[in-house]
Amino acid sequence: MRAFVLGNYMHACFMHVDRLPCAGESLAARRVDWEHGGKGLNLGLGVHRLGVQVHMIMAVGADLPGVAVCQALVAEGMSDAHFLTLGDASGFGVGFVTPEGANFLATHLGANALLEVAHLGQAEGCLSRADWLLAHFEMPDALVRHAFRLARAKGLSTYLNPSPWRDVDRALLDMTDLLVVNASEASVLFGDRTVLNWSRTDWCSHLPRLAAGIGWRGRALVVTLAEEGCVALDAAGVIDVAAFSVTQVDATGAGDAFGCGLVHALARGEPLTQALRFANACGAHVASRAGVFANLPRPGELAALLDDASPA
Repeated sequence: MRAFVLGNYMHACFMHVDRLPCAGESLAARRVDWEHGGKGLNLGLGVHRLGVQVHMIMAVGADLPGVAVCQALVAEGMSDAHFLTLGDASGFGVGFVTPEGANFLATHLGANALLEVAHLGQAEGCLSRADWLLAHFEMPDALVRHAFRLARAKGLSTYLNPSPWRDVDRALLDMTDLLVVNASEASVLFGDRTVLNWSRTDWCSHLPRLAAGIGWRGRALVVTLAEEGCVALDAAGVIDVAAFSVTQVDATGAGDAFGCGLVHALARGEPLTQALRFANACGAHVASRAGVFANLPRPGELAALLDDASPA
C-alpha cells in the first residue's frame, strides 16, 4: 500500500496540570514536555510505522524545531523529498493534560499556513502513484480541496479527519471515502448537541438517520467515542466496536493513531469490523502512554493487546 499524506508540523508543548483550567484562571503546571507533533505528521509517521510506503508533503519554518523534525523523520526511514522550509516559524501547539489524561489543545499554523496549491503540484507525481490520500484540517482549506480533487481524478481512496473543526463543505464531503470524527466534531457535523450524551447503543440507533441528514455517500462514516470505542456506518449498516480496556495516561494523538490503524487495515483488505478493532488498538496504545511521537505503534507492539486483551 502507498499513501500520500498532507502533513503538517507543530512544535508541541504539553503542560501537565491537576485539572483543566477555567476561563481566566492561571494554574501551576506539575511538569512541561515537548515533542514533534501535528495531526499530519502523526498520520504520516503512524502509517509509515505500520508498514505503509508514505510520501508526505510538509512545511516547517527556518527554526531549530523545523530542522530537528526533518532529521527525526529521515532517521525513521521516511523520504524528505517534499519537506519544505517556508517562513521563519514552524507551527506551534500547546496542550493542557490532567493526570486522568483529559486534555485541551490550541494551535498556531505557522509555516503550515504558507503551504500552497503550487507546492502540492510539485509532488503530484507521488500523489498519482498512491492508493490513499490522508488529510486533516491543520492546513489551509484550498490545499485540502485541491488534493481531494486530484485524488478523485486519479482514483485514490480518501481519508479525512476534519480537526480542528471547520465546516466540511458539500464538495469536499462528496470526495471523502472515509470520514472520521469524534463525538464533539460529530455534534457540529450533525447539528445536534444532544449526541454528546449518547452511549454507543444510542449511536447505533441514530447514526443512519444523521448520516442521511447530511447526505453522506462515502465508503464509511466513523465516530470515535473515547473509552466507549467507536461506531461506523457503511453500505452494510452500522457497526460498533468496544474500546480496549487500558489505563489512560494521555489521550493526545490517540485519534490520529486510530486513523492510521483504520486506513492501514482497510488498505490490506480487512473487513470494517476488524479494521475498527485494529484502529481501537492503535488508539489505546497511544492513550496508555505519555507522548505521541515515540509511541505511534509498530505492528509488533500491538500483538499483546490484540491477542490477549478483550475490548471493554
